[in-house]
Parts: sequence; C-alpha cells; structure tokens
Amino acid sequence: MDNERARISGIREKLLSWLQTYGKATLQLEQLIALFEHDSVQYREFAEAVAALETEGLLVPVGAAGRNGKRPSLANRYRVGTGKLNRDYRHRLQQLRLALHPDIGLDAYFGLGEAILEADLPWLERIDRRLRTEGLPREPANAPERSFELAGDEKWLTEGGGRAVLERIGLWDKLLVQPAYEPLMLAVNTALLASAPSDGACLHLIVENKTTFHALLPVLGETSFHTLIYGCGNKIVGNIGLFPQQVPLPGRTSVFYYFGDIDHSGIGIWQEVAARCGAIPALPFYEACLSRPWPSGKTNQPRRDGAVEEFAGYFPPEQRDRLHACLRAGGYYPQETLTTQELRSIWRNGLWKAWKPLT
Repeated sequence: MDNERARISGIREKLLSWLQTYGKATLQLEQLIALFEHDSVQYREFAEAVAALETEGLLVPVGAAGRNGKRPSLANRYRVGTGKLNRDYRHRLQQLRLALHPDIGLDAYFGLGEAILEADLPWLERIDRRLRTEGLPREPANAPERSFELAGDEKWLTEGGGRAVLERIGLWDKLLVQPAYEPLMLAVNTALLASAPSDGACLHLIVENKTTFHALLPVLGETSFHTLIYGCGNKIVGNIGLFPQQVPLPGRTSVFYYFGDIDHSGIGIWQEVAARCGAIPALPFYEACLSRPWPSGKTNQPRRDGAVEEFAGYFPPEQRDRLHACLRAGGYYPQETLTTQELRSIWRNGLWKAWKPLT
C-alpha cells in the first residue's frame, strides 16, 4: 500500500510540474496521458493522481466535454485552475525564501514556473550550505575553482548551466568569478627587448587576423617593435589583459598599435581594445589600404557609428572622408588588401609615433 501511495504521489508531482509550465486555459485528457506513454503506469493509479488534482482545484472538469467512461472515470477535458496553482507555488517560494540563505534571491522563479525551480533546487540547497559555512568569498577565483567549491564539479559553471543558476538567484557577481581568458598569442623581439632602456617605451603591434600575423612574423626582428600580437578577432578584447603577466615590463611604458579590417566589426574591436590598453590605429597600414579601391560586401554588419567616429578622428580629412564614403557604400578593406611584401615594407619603414586624434 505504501508503494502504491508513493507511485500515485510521483504521478501527481509529474502532472503538477507539467501544469506549472502549461500556458493554456484548458487541456485534453489525452495530453495528460501522453506524459506517461513511456512510463509503466497503471490507469487506476494515474486516475487517482488526476482525481487528487481535481480535489485540490488544480484541474476543473469541463462538463460539456463528457467523461471517458473508464473506472474510475476522468473528464475528457479540463480547465486549469491557475489561481490555485499559482497560490500554491507562490506559497512554496515564500517558504523557501525563509529557509534559504538571505543572499539567495528567488524573485526570478515567480515568473519561471515550478519545473525550473525543481531542477535548480538541489543546487540552491548546496549553495545555501556553502554560504552558511563559508559566507560570500572575499577573493576572486577562476571559474573552475569556484565551480568546484560550489558544486563539486569544476565544469558546472561553464558547461553545466551553473552560471545561469547563479544569475537567476543574483549571486553571479557576488561570487567574484574571474574570467578565464585564453592565453595571449604573441611573438617577442628578444634582442630589442634585451637592449631597450629599463625606463624606455616598448612598441607592440596587434593584428586582427592570422594571415597578417604570419606575414609579419619573419621580419619582427627587423622592426622597432618589441612584440607582435595575434588578436584572433574578438578574443583580443579579453586576453589583452594578460599581457602584463605574459610579458612583464616593469618601469617601461607600453605603446600598443592595432591593425584590423576596415569595416564596422574590425573598427568595433579596435575601440574595445583601445578602451582596455589605449591601442591606437596603426595608421601606416590603414593609410595604405585606403589608397586602394574598396571591395563591396559588408552591408549586413551591425553599425558601430560611435566607434567609426572615434577611429576616423585619427586620420587627416581626406582619408577620413574616404573612410566614411567606403562604409556608407557597404565597402570594406580586409587586411589582405596588402600583400605580404607590402605589409613587411610598411612595418619596417613606417613612421611609428603615438598619434593623437586630430579632432
């Protein structure tokens, strides 16, 4: 008898969980039956679970639709008693709010439904225990470390949905999870770096694409630059922060130049990198590109008008006008506009100075 009651209770909970996410006012009995098509459930136990939900006012029979004629009989159609359903769910959340650590916020669950709460609850209970014994962390930690502390699984935050749980309960920022950026990919001009004055300036060139990096790498030692950095598109925005750790230059000033595609995306990347390390456009490369006819084909990129205006401010008026005309026409300049030999010649012989915007 106890086993039978447990089975009926389990069926009821599954039905209740489904009803929490059901978005319509009425449903057919067949929809409830379909939930158990792959389960070994006896009709009598299923009917008792449905009848329990009727008694609780969570399912209201639609009399005009008739009943199914089985014993015990069930209505062919039901109206969902959402008011009662919501009241029970809200009461449960309110009880949980009193039981869990006060730093665990539950507001998001009022609009998400009980199924998501049920899935998250084991994690909430685990986080609750952690907060009660250790409190909020005072020092940042990388995602795998923090993930292991909270869940006993170093991949829970990044691959197991853990970040979404923490954001739902308002704890992501409070847990001081440090971004785990990819290592910065770069080449070092060791001879120049060794001979540079201990308080001098060091020059670094960031290039957006791999092709340009490989084209320039063989002549790094023939330039006045101390490093050549591969930006790898948007990745540079995050991993440029690792530069001081990967290339420690105590007492020296670092000047970063950036060369990427001339389009809304490439200029947007430059702006974000500039905000992090003060990178300035590598004008000799860009000016050489702007001296050529532009190809078409970038009409669908999201516009970055603010970034374009900031970028254009480094160019003299004639080139600035050409830049704007190119982008308005849906044109662009990939870094591959310049041949390998042209890139190398410009890098060796270009006038490299810390330009300031002209406007």
